[in-house]
Amino acid sequence: MPTLYTVAALAGGLVGAIGFAASYSTLEAAALRWGFGPGLASAFPIGIDASIIAFLALDLVLIHRRTPWPLLRLFAHAMTVVTIVLNASAQKGGLTLSAKTLSHAVMPILFVIGVEAGRRLVVRAARLAEGQETEGVPGHRWLLAPWPTWLIWRRMKLWKLRSYTEAVAQEKAVTIYAMRLEQKHGKRWRKVAKPDELLPLSLAPYGLTIEEALMVPEKERLAEAERARAAKAREDQEAAEELARETEAKNQRTAAQIAAMEADAKVTEAATSIQARTATAEVNAGANVAAAEAAAKAKAEAVRQAAEVEAAAQESVSVRLARQKVAEEEKLAADAEKEAADAKRAAVDAKRAADDAARTAADARLRTAEINARAVAKEKETAEAVRATADVKRAAADARRAAADAENAALEAEALLKLQPTERTARYVARIVLNEYGGDVERMSVESVMEVLGTSHGTASKRRQEAADLIGSGYTG
Repeated sequence: MPTLYTVAALAGGLVGAIGFAASYSTLEAAALRWGFGPGLASAFPIGIDASIIAFLALDLVLIHRRTPWPLLRLFAHAMTVVTIVLNASAQKGGLTLSAKTLSHAVMPILFVIGVEAGRRLVVRAARLAEGQETEGVPGHRWLLAPWPTWLIWRRMKLWKLRSYTEAVAQEKAVTIYAMRLEQKHGKRWRKVAKPDELLPLSLAPYGLTIEEALMVPEKERLAEAERARAAKAREDQEAAEELARETEAKNQRTAAQIAAMEADAKVTEAATSIQARTATAEVNAGANVAAAEAAAKAKAEAVRQAAEVEAAAQESVSVRLARQKVAEEEKLAADAEKEAADAKRAAVDAKRAADDAARTAADARLRTAEINARAVAKEKETAEAVRATADVKRAAADARRAAADAENAALEAEALLKLQPTERTARYVARIVLNEYGGDVERMSVESVMEVLGTSHGTASKRRQEAADLIGSGYTG
């Protein structure tokens, strides 16, 4: 085959070169006769023939860039007609129906045929590389079966079926399938057959094979189950997020309460300290004032009594009266000493009250420290709860991802095995039992199978039993 390609390329290039050379020579001589100068006469045939290649090349570039412009190819064809007409009319005598005219016209035709062949080869290679090449319908089929061939061609164009062989095989399979339904249900099979059995015939005009059409209900059930799983996963995620938000709000309220308690403890401590200092100062001041007043009073009384004694002595008052006054003085002094002792006792009591206030402040500080310790412990518990929630969410996401990957892999494997819909459904139920119920079919009730598959009780029971048989035979998903 490579040798054939080489021969075709060389022969096509040679034919194109010969046609271009002959066209060039003819048009150059004609241009000189038509009044073109020597320089312009040499460029004239190149402009005519090279425009064909230029327009076709630009057409290929635009097709490759997915921006085709059909007018370019029309211009190339127009220039082809122009060069053929100019070559045919370049002979002496103009354009006539003669062998001479035909010989002049054949040369540019050879050149154009070579260029068009090259263009077709490039377009076909590009379409093959991009997977866009469409196999054509043979001409004899149009003659032998026009209407069925039209339906096949229409289906290939509408639904981008590239292979004619595959389209014919699909049409053949649909015909055989219809005949089998007729054998199964009789002449009235279109009314007796179930809707799922008629689905391949309804979907065949849309390019679906029998296997693909039969899998449509199963795919819809699986898609519905997957949507239900996704919805449940979203609900679980929203519940986890709501729990996290509630935990965060609770933590914020706890932190605010702790801050308020700390502030109250500080205020209580400060007030107790101030009260203790104030009480101590008042007691000390009162004791000092009482002692000073008592001393001053005693001193003044003593001076007065001494003055009275002296006056009595000077006035020759009897000694007995003097002694009496002295005794009264001593009594007053004793009273003053007693008041001073009472003042000291009051000072001691004030000091004791200050000590009690200090102990109260210390207890308040201790309670504040305990509150802070409990707040730190609470923050640790909250952080651990948040981390646990995040771990649970990550584990759930990983589990969902793994389940989705396993499900996709199982579906691909089942597609390769070309299993029947009932077998696919049984395998789907078996995978659910393995993933969610630890492989124990008894833990998955028939009602759960009905909910997952959306089928009747009898069908769900059969699929459940088939899933149990698969797991018993060693099926692992």
